[in-house]
Amino acid sequence: MDRAAFPERPDSLRPGDLLGPFDGLVLDSETERPVAGATVAASWAFERGIGLVGPLGAREVVVETGADGRYHIPELGDLPSGGSTRVRRFTLIVYHRGHIGWRSDRRFPDGRARRDFSQRGNRVRLEKWQPSMAHHRHLVFLGGGDAIRAAAAWEVQPASLELEGTAPGAGGAAGAQQAAGPKKLDTTALLSEDEVRGVTGYAGKFQVGKLTDLPQTEFYDSRHFKAEGKPESFDVALRVWLLGQAGAEAQYRKLLGELPGAKAADEIGDSSLRAKTAEVTGVAFLLRDRGAVVSVTCGIAQCTDPEMVLRLAKLVESHLGELPAIPGAEPKAEEPKK
Repeated sequence: MDRAAFPERPDSLRPGDLLGPFDGLVLDSETERPVAGATVAASWAFERGIGLVGPLGAREVVVETGADGRYHIPELGDLPSGGSTRVRRFTLIVYHRGHIGWRSDRRFPDGRARRDFSQRGNRVRLEKWQPSMAHHRHLVFLGGGDAIRAAAAWEVQPASLELEGTAPGAGGAAGAQQAAGPKKLDTTALLSEDEVRGVTGYAGKFQVGKLTDLPQTEFYDSRHFKAEGKPESFDVALRVWLLGQAGAEAQYRKLLGELPGAKAADEIGDSSLRAKTAEVTGVAFLLRDRGAVVSVTCGIAQCTDPEMVLRLAKLVESHLGELPAIPGAEPKAEEPKK
């Protein structure tokens, strides 16, 4: 087995063990708060031979960070057989949507070698994704196995648009706009305070802003109606993704698989779901022709009837025509007039 290029601990010069175990903490670099639900993929590459050396496959172990942002990768015990077999390389990849991917061997976007990885007590500080960054370069940088590709599947559509030159602000006459950064998606017109009050009957004041879990980009935006002086059960939230058909399909499937209590309902759009926790009800739906996915959530003190959140979602659907179309999304054919 080769000597590890990383130390056992951040404060030690003792070389780490390529077989593990590995543990650490994933933090948001701006807030220093733990990042829960991040995908952590550990991979080992093997080789064999004396003199004439050749590759011998790989192993991968994937976990997610807990609520405290911590991960633990057990020591690898499933080793290929053979007297000349050895571990050639270990790589750790951390991915969480809305952040730049983190690798134990190099950095994004310049590819510089990383020198701050350790086997035990590792600190991963994820930086926020910036709209000026390129998704196609990010996917190449990430690499990784099936788990990382699945977690980053939503980036495939914007990456394709970048490579085709059809992403907002890409090339040609849009050069000046590109220099200033791509125009961000704006969902202000999709749902208003008056529309929320008209559905729920709420007479109090709202502080209207954006949700903080994901940054606003040219493909994503949010609206947060925070009831002043009230708990979260009075809040309403809107999230919209414009990703093109393939990206929207992938995002909708992700919501169906991850939202608490999510069940297919098919009440709105091409496909829709209902989700529910003890404090919040939600509706999400897919519009294939626009490449759009919409999620509307409402606290149970605000939406006292579960049908209220569906009415809010239908209001949003009625306004979606005011948003820009995504290149590559196929419009529906008009029905012949009778």
